[in-house]
Amino acid sequence: MATLKNGLSRRSFLTLGGVAALGGAAALAGCAPQASSSANADAKGATDDAASAMQTADQTKECDIAIVGAGGAGMWAAVEAVRAGKSVVVIEKGGNVGVANGSLAGGPFMVGSKLQQEAGVEFTVEEAFNHIMEYAHWSTNAAAVKAAVAISGETVDQFTDDFGVPTGLRPDNYGAGHASVRANFQSDPKDSKTQAKGEDRMKPLQEFVESKGGEFLFNTAGKRLIMEDGACTGVQCEGDGVTDVKAKAVIVATGGFLGNVDMMREKFGTFVNPLGNVLSVGEGIDMVQAAGGQLSTQWGIAGNEFTGSNQKADGLYDRKSAAFTIGIYGTLLVNNQGRRFSNEGKFANLPLALGGAISLVGGKYYAVVDQAYVDGLNSGKDAWTLCGADEVNWRTGMMTLKDKPLENVQGSIDDAVSAGWAFKADTIEALAQAIDAPELVETLDEYNGYCADGNDEQFYKPACFLQPVTTGPFYAFQYEPSAWVTIGGIRTNDRLQAIDGEGVAIPGLYVAGADNGTLMSAPYCDYEGYSLMCAYCGGRLAGQYAVETIDA
Repeated sequence: MATLKNGLSRRSFLTLGGVAALGGAAALAGCAPQASSSANADAKGATDDAASAMQTADQTKECDIAIVGAGGAGMWAAVEAVRAGKSVVVIEKGGNVGVANGSLAGGPFMVGSKLQQEAGVEFTVEEAFNHIMEYAHWSTNAAAVKAAVAISGETVDQFTDDFGVPTGLRPDNYGAGHASVRANFQSDPKDSKTQAKGEDRMKPLQEFVESKGGEFLFNTAGKRLIMEDGACTGVQCEGDGVTDVKAKAVIVATGGFLGNVDMMREKFGTFVNPLGNVLSVGEGIDMVQAAGGQLSTQWGIAGNEFTGSNQKADGLYDRKSAAFTIGIYGTLLVNNQGRRFSNEGKFANLPLALGGAISLVGGKYYAVVDQAYVDGLNSGKDAWTLCGADEVNWRTGMMTLKDKPLENVQGSIDDAVSAGWAFKADTIEALAQAIDAPELVETLDEYNGYCADGNDEQFYKPACFLQPVTTGPFYAFQYEPSAWVTIGGIRTNDRLQAIDGEGVAIPGLYVAGADNGTLMSAPYCDYEGYSLMCAYCGGRLAGQYAVETIDA
């Protein structure tokens, strides 16, 4: 049990700069944060001085391991710590353990779980590891990745066996080559409403940690790492007063920086619509960097696999709206000059992984279609069937869109036009003028030639996606990149310890989850659920490694 002491003297602290104020209900994944970019900047500036100033603690707690963040990584780190008999304090900015992506996203990638074994899914750690590393071009930490993959199956097993959280198999939507490489949390695989989310998923882990003497500080944000003689010995927090949590080790797992518009612009060069936990504003990354930690080389997003997105819309995305979903159907995409910037079929077939990266290349980009295409969707055809029913080149479409036609297609598009993020014109020239992209006219002339020939000579998009844009009126849907979670943060060694500029581990300081820049590559790995696997398993490993160091 963590102990409380008043008046304990502080030694040296390293401060966090540039964090946003504590958030609330907007942290729930899928909720659209209403703050604009300028409002975010104002909030950031207003809190800079308070965040960087050393505070006098109202109270001090002591424990073996302090964990900053109660998302997927933080919760599993806490589980491992208390299992080993260590005292734990978990600091969480939200009001409960159900606000982070780890409690809300669909489910983790896994290898060797009981679910897979019972279903006869033959999938080895070797195969998964080699694929992940080749996909990342060996730019991530191989030993850390291997360790996480190796425990991924048993981590899913423990959700059900140890904590009673239902798990099941998800189908192989992205063509990984096996019946299933990912779990979900549904008690009924055919009924998504039975998915355990929020506290239903993470409360059992919290109760286990508390049963072993662990303590949770909710509505409390970690602000500054406490450093003594080059080692991390705690964290200063702010919530209901200022609390110093003194510890033998600190695990930082604050969830990345999806809620920090300015930081995303800095790292990605463009505005990104946040779809996940906007309480995560990069403070964990800043804290560790202030303590001398290196930044990673991998920066990216896990993109929105369901639709395009625009902050002007009523809701950042809607899976049932044609105005949103046309953005990931492989239709013509152009940048703000009116020029193509990608093989749109890659976006359509791997919308979560490659789609996120491609959208960052596009920045603010447009999907362009004609009335014939809209009428095709409006006729009751699903997008996959309309585009030629190509199960090889659009497996994701076959798995997720087949036999699921959209409703109110024209109505949703007309609403987007009225809202000012979609544009309609009788001629291509007028459409080009409406979006201020004069080169659209030449682009469409070339593109329609490719469609007529059934051969994309520019980017070699599969023929099933070559839908001509010839029948007016014409439409352009403006999209901005959108993400569930950010990729990139602190570089760690293979034991998830933050390392300094010389590559030397900072004693007592570990980083897990989306703050860790060691496990996830950019673009995002094409195994579904990879970020959740990194969070859960990275958290477990960080907890285990911290315990081993304390016991050494």
